[in-house]
This record gives sequence, C-alpha cells and structure tokens, in this order.
Amino acid sequence: MNYFLKKYKHILWFTALFFGISIYYNFDEVIQFSPRSIHQWRQTDSASTALNYYQDGLNFFKPRMHYVMGGEGFVTGPGESPIFFYLVALLYKLFGPYDGIFRLSSFLILLVGLYCLSKIVLEETNNLFISLVIPSILLGSPLIAFYSCNFTPNIPAQGIAMTGIWFFYLFYKENRLSFFYLSMFFCAIAGLIKISALMSFLVIMGLWIIELFNIKKLKKGEKLFKKNLKIGFAFLSVIAIIFCWKIYADQYNELHQTKYFLSKIRPIWSVENTVRELIWGKIMAKQLPYFYHPISFWIIMGAGVLILLTPRKHSPILYWSLLFFMLGSIGFFLIMFKQFELHDYYAIELMLLPFIILSIFVIYLKKNFPFILKKWWFQAFFVSFVFSNFYNTKSHLYLRYDPSSIFMSHFNPSFYKKDDLQLFIQNLGIEPTDKVISAPDLSPNNTLYYLNLRGWTEYFMGGPLNALVMHFFLASGANYLIINDAAYLELEDLKPFLDYPIGNFENSIFVFDIRPYKLGEIEIKREEREK
Repeated sequence: MNYFLKKYKHILWFTALFFGISIYYNFDEVIQFSPRSIHQWRQTDSASTALNYYQDGLNFFKPRMHYVMGGEGFVTGPGESPIFFYLVALLYKLFGPYDGIFRLSSFLILLVGLYCLSKIVLEETNNLFISLVIPSILLGSPLIAFYSCNFTPNIPAQGIAMTGIWFFYLFYKENRLSFFYLSMFFCAIAGLIKISALMSFLVIMGLWIIELFNIKKLKKGEKLFKKNLKIGFAFLSVIAIIFCWKIYADQYNELHQTKYFLSKIRPIWSVENTVRELIWGKIMAKQLPYFYHPISFWIIMGAGVLILLTPRKHSPILYWSLLFFMLGSIGFFLIMFKQFELHDYYAIELMLLPFIILSIFVIYLKKNFPFILKKWWFQAFFVSFVFSNFYNTKSHLYLRYDPSSIFMSHFNPSFYKKDDLQLFIQNLGIEPTDKVISAPDLSPNNTLYYLNLRGWTEYFMGGPLNALVMHFFLASGANYLIINDAAYLELEDLKPFLDYPIGNFENSIFVFDIRPYKLGEIEIKREEREK
C-alpha cells in the first residue's frame, strides 16, 4: 500500500486537489445544467451540432444544427472541425444524450492537459507542492473556470494542446522522434477543433526555426532538432491537415448554401479610432476582471516582463518559448481585436501565459535558490495567492449562474425544463421532421435546441417577426409557430397566424398550428372537418 501511494502520489494529490476545486465551484450542480448564461448562443451551437450527430446516424462529414438556414442546417466551420462534438455524440450513444456528458467531457480533457503541465513542473522542480499549485492557478481564472465545464470547443482544444506540450517536453528530454510526432498529432487535433489552439504548435515551430538558422542553441551540448527533414515534414503535415479541413468546410458550406461560423480575422486596424477606444475601454472594464483578479493579472504580467528582461537567467528553450507565446498572444489579440468586444472566450487561447510565466519563475528559484521553495512563508504566499483567486472566481461563477442576473434573466426559464418541454411537444403530435418558427429568439439555436426541433428563429432577419417573413417561412416548409413571450401574442403582424392554438407549456411557451395558412391546405382542412 505504501509503495502504491508513493508511486502514484502525484496523480492522487492532483486528483484530490482538482476534485476539491470542482466541489468548491459547485461543478457537481453545474454539470447538470443545459446551455445557459453568457454566450448561451455559442453554447447551443455546439450542443446542437453534437445532438444532431447523435440523432442523424453519426456521419462525421455531415455536421448540422437545428437552425435550418439555406441547407437544412448543414454547416461547419473552416477553422473549427466538429471532432469534439462528434466524440460527445459517440458518448451520447453509450450513455444517452445528456448535457452533463458534454460538460464533463470538456472538463476532463482540460484536466488531462493540466495534469500534463503539472508533470512538467514536477519533473523540473522535483517539488510536489509547486507542481500542483502552478496548474491550479489556471482554474483560478473566472474565464477558464466558467468555460472549463461548458459547451464551447476552446477548452477541449486547449486541453489537447497542453497534452501536445507534454510530448514535446518528452522529446526535449529524451530526443526520441516518436514523442515529437505525438506532439504534432495532438497539436493537429487541437488546431482542427479550434484553429486558434495552434498557438503552441507555432511556438514549437518557432523554436525549430531559430535552431535551424543557428540563431540560438536550445539544448546544452547538442542540437534539439537533429533530423530537420523529418521535423519539417511533421510541421508541414499539421499545416496540410488544417488546410485540407478548410477546403472541405468551404466546399461543404457552399454545397449547402450556408455560411455561419467566423472564417476571417477582425483586426484592430480595421476599426475606427473612436470605436477602437470604446472597445478597449470595454475590455479593460468588463473583460479583464473575468480573466483574473486585476491584482493577480498584473503580478503575473509583471513577472513575465521581468523574465523577458533577464534572458541569461533562464533556460534558452523556456525563455524563447515565453517570448514566442507572448508575441503570438499579442498578435492574436490584434488580429481578432473586434471579437474581444463581446466574446470573452477568445481570451482562452491566451491563458497558457500565466502557467508559462510562473513555471519559469519557480524553475529559476529551484536552480538558484532551491531553499526558498521549501520555506513555509513561500508556500503560504502561493496558497493564499491561489485561494484568493479561487474565492474571486467563485463569486463570478455565482453571478453568471444566478437566475436573476443579466446573464440569465433574458431567457425564458421554462425552457430549462427541457425533458418535460420536449415530451409536451411530442404529445402535441409534432414530429422531429416538422419545421417550426421559434420567437422571440435572435440567436440561431437557443430555443430550437431546447425544443429539439429544426426550423427558424428571428436570427434570420435580426428583429421581430412580421407577416412578410411569416409567409416566407410558410413557403419554406414551416408547420408550427412557437412563441415564448406572451407580448408577441399581441403583435398585429402575428395575430393573423394565431387562429389554431394547439397547446401551451406552463402558460409560458405557446404552440400554434400554421399549416392551414399554406396555399392549398385550407381546402384540405375544410375537407377533413366535413368528413
């Protein structure tokens, strides 16, 4: 027993620590939640794709969402392959289509990545305490904590990228090409899931380039990259895989006459000065506190700048990795600047920086002042630093999941009774093949996902329904109108389409049969009544 505990001490402590963090953050409750809170729009896009895979026969090359668009909902992202959604759909086949499976899968992939980073710190410092504390700081970010157990693909992409970093570290230590190939494999998968997760891949390629051109030696006494032809081929293979997916995705969307996911940059230089200042003000006032507590943020960034100003004090590979990652992060921020105005999850790609900075810091201490790492005051500082961030993060999580908060109050809570709602829909005789109009809903999939019905929302027109659009939807095959705001029942444009109510859910979600308004179907209804 003692041998077992000693051999697996690190993974046991890691598991206990992150299990404790999960309980502290109430993830045992969160994991049961359907998509909700901030960016519910984006969450339901992901959840919808996974559910449609599950229901449509698991054909990987035919992803679709509930929102019909021009091609029956068939759409995918040139920079976002649905690999993770497909994996979730496979798990649905085994355990059933539960939202908790999606959330848990995302969180577990992140934990695997964090464990890999923890192993690197342990190998370099031989200090169990530090190896647990440094990775846990990532979950001290409100941003990472919220999206870690969620539906967006950024977190699993980063978790897989972290695994790729672990195999690159093994390549650095043992110089076995097989480890490098495994690193490139995980980088490719991460980049396919979310192209912005290629940051680690670009850093590794940057390290290869500076050694290839004899700019800097990365390993004492020998070259790190010895077989440049094979190394170069591996890099090109990753790029080719990403490029091939983009070609397929573009052709797929063109075939189905759809274009939905962002496929271009939103750079800072494309924004007018006044708008740029406004966006920057929003980022500093509203987004920055979600990344880290401001004090923690500036402590970490200050340590990063200090490391950059002392290059000779640090291992070349660590120093250049930090430099490239910082440059990559700045570059990503600049070319996607407009997205940061409203989309905080774009910053997930930058959240490896705190780990790299703090890891280099403690490795420096281990090399030059090893006694400090064992001092009680040093460990007490780290513990207080980490737990203060946990406390700050929990308050943010509470706000984001508070039903009365701005993040939740916009959505009809009756939808959260998803299983009961879908049973109600089935009992009305509405088939999965029936297309519906769901309003109010300015997103593609928010309400359609909860109804588990394909059709249209007000996303089509960007505003309230009107008679002209209703006739267009009818001509396109809509059979039912589902209203989730009683105020819409008083809209003059909609009143002509409300003559055939067939039921309501909790007097909150109202369902109307609009088939009689289709050309020729009025006569059919009349004949049915006469019989």
